[in-house]
Amino acid sequence: MQRFLVPNRGSSIRLLGPSWRAAREKILSMVHEDYQLMAIIGRAGAGKTTLLLSLEGINDGTFMYTDMTEIKDRDLSAIMSTVFADNIRGVREIQERLKRMSIKGLLKAFAKASPDEIVESAKLKPLETLKLLNDAVELLGMAPLVIGIDEGLLSQDDPRAMDFINAIHAFRNNMQAIPSTRTIITLLPDVVNLISKVDTPLFDILRLGAITLPDYVTREDLREVMQEYGLSETELSKIDALGPLTMRQLICLMNTKMDAIKCGIDTAGEITIE
Repeated sequence: MQRFLVPNRGSSIRLLGPSWRAAREKILSMVHEDYQLMAIIGRAGAGKTTLLLSLEGINDGTFMYTDMTEIKDRDLSAIMSTVFADNIRGVREIQERLKRMSIKGLLKAFAKASPDEIVESAKLKPLETLKLLNDAVELLGMAPLVIGIDEGLLSQDDPRAMDFINAIHAFRNNMQAIPSTRTIITLLPDVVNLISKVDTPLFDILRLGAITLPDYVTREDLREVMQEYGLSETELSKIDALGPLTMRQLICLMNTKMDAIKCGIDTAGEITIE
């Protein structure tokens, strides 16, 4: 149900913890250094989705986020049609700006297409439609086009995994045709392991632009989150006693007043925030 749990689109996301801010800065630096295929790798709850969505406010470029969690298929057509459907408002704004310019050919047709036609085009001709969007943001001075794909595969045993790997390989093979497009995907370590086994060339490319998030929050990350939520040293000690926590578990504790059971944390004693 991740599609319904992610932060509201367009809202400002503040990353807590120096480890996660460092990861964001690294991703942004790779975007501006013309890396075209990047990966945010981390276990469930590490903060991959939040980190990806924190790119929404990039000042120089166009960011489009799509969440594949509730999408049945994982082939290239499904990914690209979902990207356009999830970001149709932004696509419409680009179309309106194109209409005010003197353009001809395929871009003119792209500018006039209806939302349904755009999504259908992305489904039938995914890379061709992406190239039109790439060319549009270049022409309008809105480059780079950063596409964040929140992948959502549960493990390498997911039967859709090979379709997804083939789709990402297609991005890799067509990077020269879409020079202003940056693709960032979230991946579980398990899926990365599968890619390393079945598609070594893709794995080698991903490895160049990969960021691995910490499994658990550090003491510095924990202290910053506690300060943000206005908790005391005594309450920090209570959280310390719970053992290693993922960022999702820690934020859950803050928002539920230390309801360890609700946050999926196994603890023998009941811990509450006074």
